[in-house]
Amino acid sequence: MNSIYLDNNATTPLLAEVLEVVCTALARDFGNPSSIHAPGQAARAVVDLARQQVAGLLQARPTEVVFTSGGTEAINTAIHACAVAVPAAQRRMIRSAVEHEAVIEAVRHFGSSVSVIAVDSEGRLDLEQLERELRQPACCLSLMLSNNETGVLLPVAEAALLAQARGVPVHIDAVQAVGKAELNVEALGCDFLSVAGHKFHAPKGTGALYVRRTAKFQPLMVGASQEHSRRPGTENVAGIAALGAAANIMGRGIEARRAQLLGLSNEVERRLLALPGARLQGAAAARMPGTSNVAFEGLEGAGIVLRVAREGVAISSGSACSASTGGGSHVLEAMKVPYGHLFGAIRVSCAERNTLDEIAVACSAIERAVLHLRCLLP
Repeated sequence: MNSIYLDNNATTPLLAEVLEVVCTALARDFGNPSSIHAPGQAARAVVDLARQQVAGLLQARPTEVVFTSGGTEAINTAIHACAVAVPAAQRRMIRSAVEHEAVIEAVRHFGSSVSVIAVDSEGRLDLEQLERELRQPACCLSLMLSNNETGVLLPVAEAALLAQARGVPVHIDAVQAVGKAELNVEALGCDFLSVAGHKFHAPKGTGALYVRRTAKFQPLMVGASQEHSRRPGTENVAGIAALGAAANIMGRGIEARRAQLLGLSNEVERRLLALPGARLQGAAAARMPGTSNVAFEGLEGAGIVLRVAREGVAISSGSACSASTGGGSHVLEAMKVPYGHLFGAIRVSCAERNTLDEIAVACSAIERAVLHLRCLLP
């Protein structure tokens, strides 16, 4: 059975060019980058090159890039830094209602209190509420650039301007944006920005955090002085090399990639919205191309995912990543998706290696699953 992979927001396959970099680094660049002998300095050169490549992707200085084990560590490190910069009683944090669990749990853990900014039925951030919340002291504003479930874009640059006017540090979760949007940390106005390698064709267990050179910073972990004393531990040289290679590739041809992804997601939505009871989340909002979240009234999204998996099609359920106590996606609940659609969401997330032929096969499988499940309803 041929496999069609359309769950790229969960993780992406390794690019062949990136795999080659990993294998070379594992075989050749085995030295400890902190050692001053030749093998150590060869490994240091690999890490330095990757830092330059990631900095190029973010349009930042290489000295502002800190390598991490992934997006979750990068997010926790940024929010921890914001928290410890102020007294414990002043650690009020602000986030949106649709953040990833890594942010939700980090602000809960490190903050003394948390203010949650609502979104409307399309997933758009309530900037008026944000402005009101910023009138009170806060130590951190954390927002995602694009939502992992719906693809809806949050106005992070505009929000950052509001926060800057109040002296509130800004963290941007850009995990879902690499390769699909130009990232410019100066234009975004952030103090911290996190990325995860496995979301843009690098290995799992790799990531990076941008730390503005003027930001107050204390490391999350303690130990030796690697990463300019910002992230202790011997560097994962092969993983860092792969992250840099992927960043270098995904930082090029963004407009062409966006156009391709838009064509794929438009076809997904054209096919699936023709089915009875279908509803597209964030239909009227600005969205990142390549992500389509469609819910089917009265059905279980997990049931659709399982049925199409039997035909070799990999998609995900809209509620698979973030279930609230009610059992649905906290993102869709925040958008006040009607109850009849709340549990029937599926997410189809494309990458540039997907084709329209694959979309046609996958949509046919989804259509069969939806119609079959409808026949089972009373």
